[in-house]
Amino acid sequence: MSTRSVRTFFQHELKRLKDRFSDTSTSLESVETIETVGDCIDPSRLGRRLPAGWYVDREIVQFPGESLTEVIRLTDAEGYQITLKPVDIHAPHDSIEIYTRTSPHNSRQRRQTVSSLSEAVMIAMGIAARRHIKPDRPNGQSTESEISSQ
Repeated sequence: MSTRSVRTFFQHELKRLKDRFSDTSTSLESVETIETVGDCIDPSRLGRRLPAGWYVDREIVQFPGESLTEVIRLTDAEGYQITLKPVDIHAPHDSIEIYTRTSPHNSRQRRQTVSSLSEAVMIAMGIAARRHIKPDRPNGQSTESEISSQ
């Protein structure tokens, strides 16, 4: 192949690819925006309502056998996590599954499903508060079995 024919080939291929991918208006028409659980929670506002050492973030995670979903994650300085996951990603204010994870080295455990996001937030705040109020434990912390039974 001569230099001219190689150049012509690449110019033709580049034009073909440009024509194929430049018109995205029709492909984006079918995309819809939905409200997610992350849109329903202000992480900094919720973080101010938690005990010192906790922070709140939105994360995209995948649970076994499910598609990617956005969750709210509350984490303390020692790695204890509380995860709030909507049962239906299209209904972030409705049923929420609550998971806890005692450390980054352990798997998350499903605690319960509640009927609303506001109820899940209240339960998560209670779990966070109970983790730091046991005066007979080192650093005032509850054990996982005590937290699970509450």
